[in-house]
Amino acid sequence: MVAACAADEDGTEGGVKVSGNVRDFRTHEPIDGSVSVSTQGLSPAPTATVSGASYVLEHVIGDSIFYVLAGAPPTHRATFGAAIEVDTDDLPGVDLDVVAEADLAAYADAFGVTPTAATGVLLVQAVDDAGDPEAGVAAAALVAPAGADGPYFLDANLDADATATATSTSGWIVFFEVDPGLVGLTAGAASGITLDMPLSPIAPATATVATMQVVAGDVDLPTGVSFADDVRPIFDRRGCQSCHSGSGPGRDLGDLTLDGSANLIFRELGDDAVTSQTAVRLDLESPEDSLVLTMPSAEAPPDSHPNTTFSGPLDPDYLTLLVWIREGATQN
Repeated sequence: MVAACAADEDGTEGGVKVSGNVRDFRTHEPIDGSVSVSTQGLSPAPTATVSGASYVLEHVIGDSIFYVLAGAPPTHRATFGAAIEVDTDDLPGVDLDVVAEADLAAYADAFGVTPTAATGVLLVQAVDDAGDPEAGVAAAALVAPAGADGPYFLDANLDADATATATSTSGWIVFFEVDPGLVGLTAGAASGITLDMPLSPIAPATATVATMQVVAGDVDLPTGVSFADDVRPIFDRRGCQSCHSGSGPGRDLGDLTLDGSANLIFRELGDDAVTSQTAVRLDLESPEDSLVLTMPSAEAPPDSHPNTTFSGPLDPDYLTLLVWIREGATQN
């Protein structure tokens, strides 16, 4: 198994500080009223403090991807914000959007939907590689989450457009009746595009706001992946070595060391004696089920890994590890 580190890279317990404002989804104005924030994807959870519309999260695990659920009842629905990715530096100015109950009601009415409390609402903004809204993403190109009602589209002013069949200049897409769990949109096989959306949480009677990058063509998989040149650097770049070290908690919790020699790291990754109930670190028969991929990824229900490292199955480092395992996981 693999475990993550709840400390800074230097071993202290300070962690990373993330701060910003809770604001209205449409106007981007700070909420005028009491707000609440909590996190998903981190264990232990950061310390959260709120003052007016401002929030501060302290002791965030470094080198992590996580989500914040912000609420401002009764005017705004509890809303999961877009994925937040931190390294080891404090991250100010991270604003959290919450969707007004009045807007959700207007959207449901315009689209002829009767939402149920057991499901969530997903609002996704399609963007290009520069982060700008992507117009023209057609409904026919989107594979809706199982059981969901949609896609529906918002116009340039974030009003419902019941006649639209593609994204406007705002890039916003809405799905109702999304089942609780983790969701990531994908494109149809013949769409000619790839959609890169971090796996995002859905909960009953909540909204989720996400960002999805639209890329022309299929994803380019690496080939001839080298353990020494491509795989081993991932563990340093993504903060794994700082925790899975001789003195780090990952060494004990996950029985895995990633800061030693190349021979040691390779040997430990391939040690099938250390398994979960059903999986091994490197699964050559079913590479996607390898613990080295699943433990640092978001899962529902969550596994014992204290944080999420890979945003989803299109994370470049995830793909590098996946291809290396597919190619035989050799010490090349």
